[in-house]
Amino acid sequence: MALGDQQAFAKIFYHYTQRIYGFILSKTKSEELTEEIVQEVFIDIWEKRQMIKDVHNYESYIFTMAVNKTYRFLQNIASEEKLRSQVWASMQTFSNITNETLDLKYSEQLINEAIEQLSPQRKKVFVLSKKEGLSRHQIAEQLNVSVNTVDNQLREPLISIKNYLKKTPGVSVILLMILIRINQ
Repeated sequence: MALGDQQAFAKIFYHYTQRIYGFILSKTKSEELTEEIVQEVFIDIWEKRQMIKDVHNYESYIFTMAVNKTYRFLQNIASEEKLRSQVWASMQTFSNITNETLDLKYSEQLINEAIEQLSPQRKKVFVLSKKEGLSRHQIAEQLNVSVNTVDNQLREPLISIKNYLKKTPGVSVILLMILIRINQ
């Protein structure tokens, strides 16, 4: 075989194939993977045939190749599985972020619809407070009203918005978080 004799290679192939097949199958539990590894082992033997003339124990040599190939294949599969798991986790995270973003946009839309239903004065006070971030004192000064009036004008919109949202199906947890933030 070391000199390229294909019949000698065929004898070695037929003599050892079933034996290493059983060993590899016991490790991989996959006939398809086992066949692939067996092929790889004998391809390597043929490609390294000139080195085989120095081998004294063919069985040990062939089984060592089979063991090494099997463990390399299993390591590669484990690495691929780990990578696949990481990619899947990233995709899930991205999907969750996307869903949360959509929920947030929908929730903001619902709140804006509720705000549009407020009286003009309450709407103005609410927008100055919650969207422009003005303090109660600044709003009172700007609108030339008392701070108590501003407080009353802020309390009513929150109740109206909450009632509007309670009537809306599918209000999410994120929407409730927005409401908590609005109340602050």
